Amino acid sequence: MNTVFRTSIICLLLFFSIQFINAQSIALNKVEPPNWWIGMENTELQLLVYGKNISLAKPSITYDGVSINSVTKLESANYLFINLTISKTTKEGVFDIVFDTNKGKKLVYKYDLKSKKERNNSNQTVDASDVIYLITPDRFSNGNSTNDSTDDTLEKVDRSNKDGRHGGDIKGIINHLDYIQNLGVTTLWLNPFLENNQPKYSYHGYGISDFYKTDSRFGDNKDFNALVDLSHQKGMKIIMDQVFNHCGSGHWWMNDLPSENWLNQWETFTRSNFTNIAASDPHVSKSDYNLFTRGWFDTNLPDLNLDNPYLATYLIQNSIWWIEYSNLDGIRMDTYPYPDKKVMAKWMQTIKTEYPNFYIVAETWEAKASSLSYWNNGGINNDGYTSYVNSVCDYPLYYAMLKAFGEEENIYKIYETLAEDFVYGDPFNNKIFNGNHDVGRLFTLLNEDVDKLKLSMAFILTTRGIPQLYYGDELLFDGDKPDGQLRKDFPGGWESDKRNAFMKKGRTIKENDVYNYVSTILNWRKNAVEIHSGKLTHYQPVNDIYIYFRHTKTENTMVIINNGKNEIKDYSLKRYEDSLVGYYSGVDIITNTYFTSLKSIDLNANTALIIKLKQ
Repeated sequence: MNTVFRTSIICLLLFFSIQFINAQSIALNKVEPPNWWIGMENTELQLLVYGKNISLAKPSITYDGVSINSVTKLESANYLFINLTISKTTKEGVFDIVFDTNKGKKLVYKYDLKSKKERNNSNQTVDASDVIYLITPDRFSNGNSTNDSTDDTLEKVDRSNKDGRHGGDIKGIINHLDYIQNLGVTTLWLNPFLENNQPKYSYHGYGISDFYKTDSRFGDNKDFNALVDLSHQKGMKIIMDQVFNHCGSGHWWMNDLPSENWLNQWETFTRSNFTNIAASDPHVSKSDYNLFTRGWFDTNLPDLNLDNPYLATYLIQNSIWWIEYSNLDGIRMDTYPYPDKKVMAKWMQTIKTEYPNFYIVAETWEAKASSLSYWNNGGINNDGYTSYVNSVCDYPLYYAMLKAFGEEENIYKIYETLAEDFVYGDPFNNKIFNGNHDVGRLFTLLNEDVDKLKLSMAFILTTRGIPQLYYGDELLFDGDKPDGQLRKDFPGGWESDKRNAFMKKGRTIKENDVYNYVSTILNWRKNAVEIHSGKLTHYQPVNDIYIYFRHTKTENTMVIINNGKNEIKDYSLKRYEDSLVGYYSGVDIITNTYFTSLKSIDLNANTALIIKLKQ
């Protein structure tokens, strides 16, 4: 082929290529984050823009203080990533992002810049003065039956299916805020409420299909904000459950990924090994680590690849957007060790830069304190990694509690677990719990022994850490795996329910007894500064009796747990006199029993005393 002819062919192909591009339709469907705020410490903002062939358009912005630094195209022609700088002096307002399609047509997105909210940094955090109440929204209360099934979501309501959607929603939670407040908890944590457009098993919320949209079966974003506002008016706080490890297979981007490496992809479906210790193991093999961090949770939960810097930035910004949009008090991050740990450390630093006192708790399912401390050691790990996490889920203490009050009846397990607190940066900031949405119901795991459940409640609400209860455990909810059985409907949350356990008259005698027990401790605890910020001094258990003190310079509470089956008369307190110096009497806050002497005390079997000491 001669040179002239070859050149002519190339020019002709180029001409038709240009004509093809110009003939293609260009659309603008989505910009995320949908809006932003001025006054941020970080002046950089990445916009994800989605629409048919949008990468062929050229964006421009004319607004004082806002400039485009760069525009990036990935593998799909339907995405653009626009990197902006928003000057510290920029004024709030609405500006146009103009997309020139090279065909004389311009697409316009009106972008809203708002002023960053003023936060009460001294109060708007979560600490050991709080008690968290975890709710699975679909199973708590149906406040709006018209949204039980919606046109924009696949799975419809079916309350007869334990794994199906039952119709609980945000309005149902709002309707029962008084119940939650009267119980005595201070903080709500909701399992994810964002859209989960899956054909089945979508009620739990962990298969997110839109990171910026409340699932329409729960309500909308304004409904969630109303819940936050009303909670704040009642002096309560809100923690949002977020997920970076995976999304749902129904996510809007799954049929058109920005790039192949947006997900961790395998030749065939490959499940994670779920081995949390792989993230901290100094001897871990590359294959084990990759399987842990890149394997999928399930076939319907695609594993997100945070090595992709555009996805990492997208998710970090999503957290900031929700904090600012809804005025959140905290975030619980699901499956914290599974994503890229360097990105998670960057996320922590970014959030702390914008909101220094903001509460973040990492789900870290580790059975041993030595492994758990990798995420909360207060400094640099031996491998050079710093997590910046300041609150972790204390599974070692959870398992010790089950061994203490369950079949083993070995109270020493609690003592030896707390004795390892030296491995943590701040064990008093660990989230402690005796139940959640991933484990069997407390009442069931303690062999339906009401006394043992009470001991668990007395312990978890008075030891070090930030306590968290699971909805219904205060009413003896039972159930174990599979998950649909332990995530029960709250009786009275549906109009058709035969009884209303939100009300005293709708509960059994046993349920009211346990409710009153838990509520008494919770409402006393609100003003017990020694429980909030005091030191913990405990004594090695002897003959099934475990005694510890929570104390400041001016306040002191003694907790006595008799985990044995025998009543003990005149139990001597001489062994504990170091912690009793200056105190001569006390009152049990559970029974309001007054003790005029602290030399000895009568102990009932399987009973806890929480004695506020008097000088």
